[in-house]
Amino acid sequence: MADDSNTGGYVGFFIAFALVLIILYTLFFKLIRIVRRTEVMIIERYGKYHRTLTPGLNLLAPFIDSPRVVNWRYAEVVGNRQVVRKMITDRIDLREHVIDCTKQRVISRDLVEIEIDAILYFQILDPKQAVFSIQNLPDALELLTQASTRNIIAQLTLDDTFSSRELINRQLKQQIESDCNRWGVVVHRCEIFNINPPGDIKQAMEIQITEERERRATVLIADGRRESMIVRSRGSAAKIVLDAEGRKVSQLQQAKGNAEAKKLLAKAEARSITAIREAINVVGVKATDYLLTIQYLRSLINSFNSKKGSLCVLIPQTILENISKIGIKN
Repeated sequence: MADDSNTGGYVGFFIAFALVLIILYTLFFKLIRIVRRTEVMIIERYGKYHRTLTPGLNLLAPFIDSPRVVNWRYAEVVGNRQVVRKMITDRIDLREHVIDCTKQRVISRDLVEIEIDAILYFQILDPKQAVFSIQNLPDALELLTQASTRNIIAQLTLDDTFSSRELINRQLKQQIESDCNRWGVVVHRCEIFNINPPGDIKQAMEIQITEERERRATVLIADGRRESMIVRSRGSAAKIVLDAEGRKVSQLQQAKGNAEAKKLLAKAEARSITAIREAINVVGVKATDYLLTIQYLRSLINSFNSKKGSLCVLIPQTILENISKIGIKN
């Protein structure tokens, strides 16, 4: 009986010790909260907002203070596809977040159905507002972005949708900023990620793009030929001008050369005449008579040489006088 009582006492002691450990662990867990960097916790006391826990070691009043839990979600890549994970947490991350909005079908102003999605970058600035002003912040931001995107695309044509992405992004950010400010959230960037028209529209657009490229190629070829003709005509005109300038310069140089040659020839003749005059003055013959005689003889020789088969024989005047005298006597 003594052993049974001792055994029962040990069991009771271990049970009591375990209960104490459980109570201490629970008190410790309820009393102390460690908040990591870039995170905060919203603490409620009796169901009302009490305070916001900052990073570090924080003490709570057990069974009086309790953290407020929020619905959150995040995306992760599993294999080759993106999976959205949902969770319930009592921590609020103050870093920048990104939400990949689900694809939706919208209708443009020209009644074309488009499949479009967007990406939203946001950051929580006021955790209290983000918790108490909206029930599910990620879902609210996604639905707000989708609704605003639908309203913007409804005012644009299909071509404007493809060519005005920057305008769409700017208008989308402006439309959701007011609501996000009420929720303690700042939107850093909104981006239209994909725009997918129907298959028949896409095929028609590809044909249009091909025709447009061919048209541009034809225009560029025509412009190139026109520019080539202009350049060639300018080159021909320049060649004509340069040829004319060359002929003018050549004629001027030739004229100057002829003039110089005539001057040199005149100077040579003058020196020759001077030398002849000095030589014939010794024998008492006039220079003019000598030159005229020489010129006459040259002309006489040239006149005979100009006729083929002609022969010119110079006979002294004394012989001619004697021959004339003989004829007279007979």
